[in-house]
Amino acid sequence: MGRNIKTNFSYPRGNFPRLCLIGNSNVGKSSLTKLLLSHPKWYKGKIGKTPGSTVRLTIINDPILNYHVIDLPGFGRMTKLSRSSEEFIQNQILKYLRLDKDNIFLTLLVIAMDRLKDELEKWYFQNEKTIPLSIEFIQYFNKNQIPCLVILNKSDKLNRYQRDDIKKTFFRVLSDFDIEIDNLKSKQSTLDVIECSTKTKQGIKEIKQIIRESASQLHLEEFDPRSELLNLPPIDAKNKGKKGDKRTKSNVN
Repeated sequence: MGRNIKTNFSYPRGNFPRLCLIGNSNVGKSSLTKLLLSHPKWYKGKIGKTPGSTVRLTIINDPILNYHVIDLPGFGRMTKLSRSSEEFIQNQILKYLRLDKDNIFLTLLVIAMDRLKDELEKWYFQNEKTIPLSIEFIQYFNKNQIPCLVILNKSDKLNRYQRDDIKKTFFRVLSDFDIEIDNLKSKQSTLDVIECSTKTKQGIKEIKQIIRESASQLHLEEFDPRSELLNLPPIDAKNKGKKGDKRTKSNVN
């Protein structure tokens, strides 16, 4: 039985570009986060092997990057926590995305490739009334015009035939939900689907390139100065004033 715990869910301050990693529990978000920083020392979070090891929103202020990196707790079953704690964390994740969506210039939706086919089979092919969580994420980002890069992590656990079969099935389901890849002109915001292995480093170079291209389009003068962020209220403050009105995403949509 999981524990009820107190969770300190801190929010970032002010308006600043954010790269956001999101996905189910135990898919490798924290391991991927470390590989995307200029130096691993900037990551202070815990990387665990069981679902629910990361139970807080981790805000990484890498001084070499012109954006924050946000590592979100995982959705889904968390073996160390009670159901009430899981629900609280998941509600906080949704609240964060709603509050900060204008600052998120790119999301990385991390999916465990070795578990994807089972998810699609259970929540789509066997039951047409349900929607797989991965698909719901993509629909949410597309609806809110937040660019999304889908990362199929843990590809090293599968052979080439298995990977090709899973991707074929995944693209079939995306098509069934009218989700197109790399079609920003029609207001779809799914940039690409990339196979990845944080263990072998497969796909990391390609992911970094897409992040660099997206970040290069940011106009930092339209955001709060990095040096002033700690003096500003967190984004969940009730009285934020009018300063937040200057946020813009038109340059990355």
